[in-house]
Amino acid sequence: MRRAIIAGITLARQLWRPALLAGAFFATPASATAVEPAADPFTLTLIAPGVYAAIDGPEGRSGSNAGFVIGDDGVLVIDSFFDPEATKVLIADIRKLTPKPIRYVVNTHYHADHVGGDAVLRAAGAIIIAHHNVRGWIRTENLHLFGAHPSPPLEAMVKSLALPDVTTDQDLTIRLGTRKVLIQPVLGHTGGDLIVTVPDATAVFCGDILWRHVSPNIIDGDVASWISTVAGMQHAKNASITTFVPGHGGVATLSDVADFQLYLADLRSLVSRARDRGLSGKVLVDATLPEFAQQHGDWGAFAHFAPLELGYMDDELAGHKRRPQPAGQ
Repeated sequence: MRRAIIAGITLARQLWRPALLAGAFFATPASATAVEPAADPFTLTLIAPGVYAAIDGPEGRSGSNAGFVIGDDGVLVIDSFFDPEATKVLIADIRKLTPKPIRYVVNTHYHADHVGGDAVLRAAGAIIIAHHNVRGWIRTENLHLFGAHPSPPLEAMVKSLALPDVTTDQDLTIRLGTRKVLIQPVLGHTGGDLIVTVPDATAVFCGDILWRHVSPNIIDGDVASWISTVAGMQHAKNASITTFVPGHGGVATLSDVADFQLYLADLRSLVSRARDRGLSGKVLVDATLPEFAQQHGDWGAFAHFAPLELGYMDDELAGHKRRPQPAGQ
């Protein structure tokens, strides 16, 4: 089984490679404080005392961003990367900063690039927290992301993903001594998304609700709800001074959040206008891609994701986009 899992991870990385290599476009802002050597699969960035973002490196070896919060009596981790080896590096980095126990890992959603190292964190003592739907989707819907006929090693890898220990579809507060961490369900990316706020650090870990200048994966998305969620983030208390950690891309500011909302709005508007002209399917994608490229062609992974986004947006507006259905609790 171990060999099958390793082979599955290798194959999955190859299948996700266009998206993972989008890491070449991920830039950490000059104002951030990088505290990790370049040899690591991610860059550890200090957000506030005891609050760190782990930003995937240029080779995409981690698969996504993650982060962690050090409190008085323990540590809470947000997401666990795609590759468990990167998760092990993250744990080692936490151990360099604090001897406090790793108590929790919060999954922002079910996609494999954010939950691949959950089992490693559980072995380190963490309780896995996720949206209710994640428990039902993590070993099933992740297979769908890899196509109709995933290979046996890939299927074994997905079916070995750790299931959450605690699930919620309501706001949840975790206290690490005097430090409070807020977990909030939001709509948009998958139908099972959580964001994590650290109030005393004015920091929000957004998962894939936010992509910083990287074209998003909208395969499961409800884009209208997503736009509304991102708009709400911009009007939240202290938004102007908040640090936003996206699921992909460098650490973000309020202006980056606004840019992402515009990206989603332009995508939806462009496809809607094309549908009004009677276009659909590949014809719509081919007709709208040049204008979309003029608007946002400098975003990371645009060449890979933009044609897919246009097609998914067409399906969504037509009412026949496939989306995961709410799972049993």
